[in-house]
Amino acid sequence: MKKLEEYGKWIMALMFAIIVIAIYKTFDNFSKITEFLKTALAALSPLVIGFIIAYIFNMPCSKIELKLKKSKRAFLRKRSKGISITVVYFLAVSLLCICMLSILPALYKNFVELYYNIPKYFDEAVSAITSWQEKNNITLIQLDTVTATNTLSKILSNIDISQFSKYAQGVIKITSGLLSFVIGTVASIYMLIEKDRILKLCKRFCRLIFKEKNANRVIDTLTEINQIFSKYIFCVLIDAALMAVCATIVLSLIGVKYAIILGAIIGICNLIPYFGAIIAGASTVLITLITGGSVQAIWAGVALLILQQVDGNFVGPKIMGEVLDISPLWIIFAVTLGGGLFGIGGMVVSVPIFMGIRLIVAEIVRNLEARKEAKKANEENYE
Repeated sequence: MKKLEEYGKWIMALMFAIIVIAIYKTFDNFSKITEFLKTALAALSPLVIGFIIAYIFNMPCSKIELKLKKSKRAFLRKRSKGISITVVYFLAVSLLCICMLSILPALYKNFVELYYNIPKYFDEAVSAITSWQEKNNITLIQLDTVTATNTLSKILSNIDISQFSKYAQGVIKITSGLLSFVIGTVASIYMLIEKDRILKLCKRFCRLIFKEKNANRVIDTLTEINQIFSKYIFCVLIDAALMAVCATIVLSLIGVKYAIILGAIIGICNLIPYFGAIIAGASTVLITLITGGSVQAIWAGVALLILQQVDGNFVGPKIMGEVLDISPLWIIFAVTLGGGLFGIGGMVVSVPIFMGIRLIVAEIVRNLEARKEAKKANEENYE
């Protein structure tokens, strides 16, 4: 028995040494490991795309499936999953075709016109600022016209306008990116079909790692986090699309130039809580001021302010429900931190991630408090 214990100590020491060497070799060949991970991710990119598509479409598919299961017709109840997936993908493909055939060419036309007119608008803006400073005998900004024009020319030269024309006119080459998207779309359909089996497999794996009680807690917490995250992402995308369409229509009615581009910018910025509205408003007013004058800029600013208030107080809460049950201060903190660490993408997903972390921390605190109270009760009973 003693020999066995001695051998056990040597085995543990050997395993520890192997782990240390493995960690050292990992960091020693870190560049090779990162290259391997990049290659692996590139190979698995269709599955990653498929997972993202399936994750976004899961919510509408689940809602349609639930309604079909309550139907009085046996045909609809038995095939509820297949019908729900078919309906959602048909609508998605229809919207994509509409965008490719009508919205994208119009957006391209606006973009090209703006691209070629930027130097003219830039010169007009510089002249207006210079003349205003000379008239009022104030020097707020030192403008070197030649240097500024050269800098703008360098920035514009980095944009290959011919590539945009190819895509807008439908001349799209069959590239690996398009192929990955097609494979990912097909994979997403199978992921939604096999969703229940995948979830059961994950739950079984979780119960193998943790004890039954802890496994149930982990599963419940992850389920709640998933519900928050999926609902947030889907609702934010719907809200952004509505905002983009409404803003484009309103700005077009006012007569704002490049209304389609500005509508698209407003929709994208709407994905970012709080800061997005400020960025969208400032960009719209500035571009309208340069292209349409001060009166039109004021009208555009007022219209956008009303639209954002309606969205923030009526449309947004109606779509989101109680998913954003979080203080505005914490939202600003999450968006600032996410943007600082991961850029625009971090700003978009920072709120649901923060809410998930808050949920986990709250669960840990509840467990610690429960243990403390149980320990206190045992000590009182012992006394």
